[in-house]
Amino acid sequence: MTRRPATSPVRPGEAMASLDRERRARDRDRLAAGEPVDVLVVGAGVTGAGVALDAASRGLSVALLERHDLAHGTSRWSSKLVHGGLRYLAKGDLGIAWESAVERHVLATTVAPHLMSAVPQLVPVLADDVAYAPALTRAGLLGGDLIRRGARTPGSVIPRSRHVTRAEALRLAPALDPARTRGGLVTWEERLEDDARLVVAITRTAAAFGARVLTRAAVRSMGAGGAVVEDLLDDGTFEVRARHVVNATGVWAGELDPSVRLTPSRG
Repeated sequence: MTRRPATSPVRPGEAMASLDRERRARDRDRLAAGEPVDVLVVGAGVTGAGVALDAASRGLSVALLERHDLAHGTSRWSSKLVHGGLRYLAKGDLGIAWESAVERHVLATTVAPHLMSAVPQLVPVLADDVAYAPALTRAGLLGGDLIRRGARTPGSVIPRSRHVTRAEALRLAPALDPARTRGGLVTWEERLEDDARLVVAITRTAAAFGARVLTRAAVRSMGAGGAVVEDLLDDGTFEVRARHVVNATGVWAGELDPSVRLTPSRG
């Protein structure tokens, strides 16, 4: 694959590209004319938008196609919680826990600090808990703190976990039973203000690097050399030629590639 300079490099302070009707028409005409791209990405959720940005920022020519609108599918139905991998740490999967903490750091400090805010979570300590449960939970939270520090996420962005008194636990969660509550443990995660807005920001940045973005463009078939696309906005069908094709349609991947078999996963 040949690497070439990005057609529209983003400079510090430069505004992200506008994804308006005029730009869409230009991008569509260039693609329909048979001008090949290095990477064709199908699906403009957060994964597809991220792939498009990664490729475009490396100087590759990119087309990003979406049959609905940006973040139409899974990317607008998330929990909006950007966690640091505590549940993976509890399972002993240190690799995924570390990756989660690093990616959270990048999101919270570089990619979208304007869309992120720290939110506390209270784990109550109750009188009828198993004796070792609070200590085990505290050890897990401290492990999460160590991973956060290893990822270099400052305490001003995500505070470290702490023990709280019975009175503070009841203040934080008034629904707790005062007779059973002995105290609590507070940990912090990052909350995403708007998951669809994050996808839009990533996509616009990719467009600023030269990616051609078409929404309302349904891929009817695809192969190693490109895809057949139906324009749902302006009518007509055309072919997009590409050196590499990425199926980023998530749970709909099997609709474009029958060989794909999906299995539901937790989370």
